Amino acid sequence: MPGREPPRCGSQGFTLIEVLVAVTIFGIGAFVMTFAFGNAVIGLHRQQDNSHWENDLQFVRRQVLLAENMEELEEGDEIETLSSGQITWKASEIEMAEVIDLFRVVVEYEIEDAPEDMQTHAEVLYLLRPKWSQGEFASDRAELLQDKQDTLRQSRQESGMMNWR
Repeated sequence: MPGREPPRCGSQGFTLIEVLVAVTIFGIGAFVMTFAFGNAVIGLHRQQDNSHWENDLQFVRRQVLLAENMEELEEGDEIETLSSGQITWKASEIEMAEVIDLFRVVVEYEIEDAPEDMQTHAEVLYLLRPKWSQGEFASDRAELLQDKQDTLRQSRQESGMMNWR
């Protein structure tokens, strides 16, 4: 037939090297995707573990905030949680803050089933407890109240407001 060229040898299909390059690229892509998927699954599990740990710590923190007297805080307690096992807590420091009836409390936690780097945890809580000011902190409260009154009196005098007794 006129106008038709005979097929050339070697122009049909891929060479062995082209196939090997394509398979290698596909293998590298599959490896990267598998590695990324594995990291995503590990990250998700870690996030869920931290979420459970944070929920348990928040539950224990609520129990600390419900303590009515200083002796309860200083003595501490042990609480069994759902996912972190047993959490032991106690207040290591209780001191009056610069605001009347506000106390700075350092609470230390020991978490049984927490990740290794999180088995001990400490945080500062500020508790508003007017009843505590009547006990051993009564003199501190009176002194703080007097300082606040003196500061207010001085600022009013400096600003030219009427004298305040």
